[in-house]
Amino acid sequence: MTRYAIGDIHGGSQTFLALIRQINPRHDDCVYLLGDYIDRGPDSKGVLDTIISMQESGCDIRPIRGNHEDMLVRTLTGNHDPFSWHWMEGWGKKTLFNFGVKKPEELPQRYRKFLAGLPCFLADDDFIFVHAGIDLGLADPLTDTQPEQMVWESTFIPETGATDSRRVVCGHRVHTLDDVKTSLTQQIISLDNGAFTNQKPAYGNLVALNLDTMQLTIQPWIDRKAKW
Repeated sequence: MTRYAIGDIHGGSQTFLALIRQINPRHDDCVYLLGDYIDRGPDSKGVLDTIISMQESGCDIRPIRGNHEDMLVRTLTGNHDPFSWHWMEGWGKKTLFNFGVKKPEELPQRYRKFLAGLPCFLADDDFIFVHAGIDLGLADPLTDTQPEQMVWESTFIPETGATDSRRVVCGHRVHTLDDVKTSLTQQIISLDNGAFTNQKPAYGNLVALNLDTMQLTIQPWIDRKAKW
């Protein structure tokens, strides 16, 4: 079994499919997705359709919640935080239009169930997977870190040492490709290269990391130009 992690996809369905074809995961491989499947890019629906279809076909694909999914879920439930109030004004209308609806409550149940079921983190013996960050200074970072930090804030490592020695794999904040590569030797591995930005050559790639060999697979953005 090989383990992979993939950074922020942001509505780039064709880019995501091209990356999946590159890594060509077997059914016994495990693929962690680090959140932010929707918004900015042209085809949020296509991204979710691909993820759900892969799960239904028996692929071991494990998505977590990003801040963009969190904003949509909060908009659906009415349980807003300071960020989600503005989702409809920023990206929401265009994203919902991509699903063929105008209001969040019109989103088909297939997608609502998927989004509501996304965990804020996943972990194995070697890595913690979280969209934005986790507080490694807490007695139990996985249960004591607030969900808001997991989807919005950076990982905190105390000067006296972390209580959890596992490496943290995250997305959320856009890094240059050189910085992504540098992070592979650090405790915080950052895999968001701003695929949607089209700002070559430092940015503009969707990346997958083979967690067993620490090798990157790089897929340039091939969808239509994305919107910030």
